Amino acid sequence: MTRHDGRPWTWGAFLGRSLGIFLCVAGLLPERVEAKDIPEKEPSAKTAGKLGKWTSKNGIVYHYRLPKGYDPAKGANLTYLLHGSNLDHRWGFANHTVKSFRPDDIVISPDGTTPAPRGGFNSFGQRADAKRFHTFHKEICGLLKVNSVFLYGHSQGSFFAFYYAGEYPEDVQGVVGHASGVWTQTRLGKKGHHQAIVLMHGTQDPVVPYVQSAGSLGSFTSAKYPMARLRSLEWWNHWPAEHNGPVPHTSQQLAWVEGMTTTDPDRMAACWAVLGTVKNTEQHDYAGTYSLAKHLAASDAAPADVKASAAKAITAIDALVAAHVEALALPDGLAFGKTEKRRFERMAEFIYFMRRFDGVPACETYVESFGKVLTKHQKQAIKHLKKYWPAMREGDNAAAFEHGVNALKEGYLWPECHDRTLRENLAKWRKEAKKLKVGKRVVKNYDESVGPLDKAFTTGWKSFGKRNAKKGKL
Repeated sequence: MTRHDGRPWTWGAFLGRSLGIFLCVAGLLPERVEAKDIPEKEPSAKTAGKLGKWTSKNGIVYHYRLPKGYDPAKGANLTYLLHGSNLDHRWGFANHTVKSFRPDDIVISPDGTTPAPRGGFNSFGQRADAKRFHTFHKEICGLLKVNSVFLYGHSQGSFFAFYYAGEYPEDVQGVVGHASGVWTQTRLGKKGHHQAIVLMHGTQDPVVPYVQSAGSLGSFTSAKYPMARLRSLEWWNHWPAEHNGPVPHTSQQLAWVEGMTTTDPDRMAACWAVLGTVKNTEQHDYAGTYSLAKHLAASDAAPADVKASAAKAITAIDALVAAHVEALALPDGLAFGKTEKRRFERMAEFIYFMRRFDGVPACETYVESFGKVLTKHQKQAIKHLKKYWPAMREGDNAAAFEHGVNALKEGYLWPECHDRTLRENLAKWRKEAKKLKVGKRVVKNYDESVGPLDKAFTTGWKSFGKRNAKKGKL
């Protein structure tokens, strides 16, 4: 099996096949803080390096920060921070440090385009919302010299970021959508092929399911976007991912979208410094680093030292993938059975491996060898989940438990089976099996397959991480 571009069948392609694109939108409550001393001044070179506040002519309030030493003749790139539902302009810099987040960019955090009934703002997938933001953007470009434009949206803000990038593709060079999905009315096509796209999502997100980004990747793949990828944040929930942990995930992905689209040697070097020099191997974005490294190594514009460093990273990641393949030693069929604990760990590790190294040739080759198995998992998981969800909604927990167990037993590689709520429900209903009058066969299936695999997601992550730590330093 191959992709539309002739490349091998991959985890990314697998994720995009038949996953529904949901219309759910959600936000995260902001830190309701706003310093009283934030100057209300129109952005200009005179306000560079400091947090400022202003209101556009069409009434959009925003916080902003120009890079220190901003040169109005040279200009700078512009990054927008787009908040989730029912929040406001304060969200952006409450979750992204003023001094360190995209320090070379103009960074703007605006209110959403439509006031919410109970306070805050939303940004909907409506033409009126896109027009209002476009008018706002044109005003910014009249005040400041803007080079490239990047959108970072969280939750509902990410849905809108993709929508706006489709309505006004000439405005946008790259989008990072966190805890996202793509509205069905979002325009995807050739006019947006110059854009670099990242769908970033926590695998343990209880608000917006991880599978929404997984399914949305398929939309970009089907529309033949040459630079679109999924960044899975293992064990991450719905929180913004910049300074809520040890790794600045958002900065990494914005560096990737810029690095893949810029022709400026200095910006190439700056982007590589962000993505290619991360010391925390546990959360290193190996797939993103690899694709950026390949791009830079082949670019005539990239500085010689960057090209050399990128080539070194390619070699290191290729060797790491080989080490994982050797350690996995997966059996044909990947079937459950009476087996040792380590086998369950390898099954879990395989899922992490596919997520973390999608796009690396050696990974694609290995995953392709299990193509028939993956297709079978997809078919069986969908078959049982179609029965699980209605049973759960109707309150028939015994039936939901049986269908959920069958889905995981026969289709655990399908990403909808990784849903946090699904697995938590099954663990809960196992404890209530007698009360629910669940059949012995169903309980046995859970105990011999689903339960051990669920535990293996934790132990497998540890062994997977140890291998990265030992052999994954770039």
